[in-house]
Amino acid sequence: MSEETGTVNPLRNPALVVLFTATAALFLYMAFVTGPAFRDAAGVALPDGRIAGYTPADVLDMHAGAKANPEAAAIANHMYRTLDFAFPALLALSLTMLAASGFAALKRLGSNISRPLARIASGAIAVPYLVVDLRENGLAQALFSEASLASDAPPGFTALLPAFTAWKYATLGAAALVVIAIWFQVWMRERRERS
Repeated sequence: MSEETGTVNPLRNPALVVLFTATAALFLYMAFVTGPAFRDAAGVALPDGRIAGYTPADVLDMHAGAKANPEAAAIANHMYRTLDFAFPALLALSLTMLAASGFAALKRLGSNISRPLARIASGAIAVPYLVVDLRENGLAQALFSEASLASDAPPGFTALLPAFTAWKYATLGAAALVVIAIWFQVWMRERRERS
């Protein structure tokens, strides 16, 4: 984005670059270190690694794999208490800041959107994803807890966990599409301004 047209490039803001880098680094660490370590120890993937979805029977397999190998349970518990507790907040904040930057760019390009409305919209975009992801993480953490692994998998979790994972990806996808739509509008307005 050019300064001449008055748009804002979020990658020119050092604080946003740090935020995006931390979010990406945390994601990559969980995707390529923690996730595979759990899969190697338990013989099955974590809920977060099942983008295509999974069934209640898969939840029982996750529980059984963690129950059979304390190392798998330790990996899952550590991840859900630390890394995957921070990641949803960082990702939601990244989406919020991308949306806010997009709205700011639209305003500079002559959009009639009011600043209060843009701020509310920016803040609200990722809230459904954040709430659902944190709830999903709480369910996963409870599934791999010592109390849960001392007996059979809690019956309610086997149905709830797959549903929350599906809702997480749906709300994340919706938030990402909104951010893409905002920046598409920026691109369209810039294009019109140039021609």
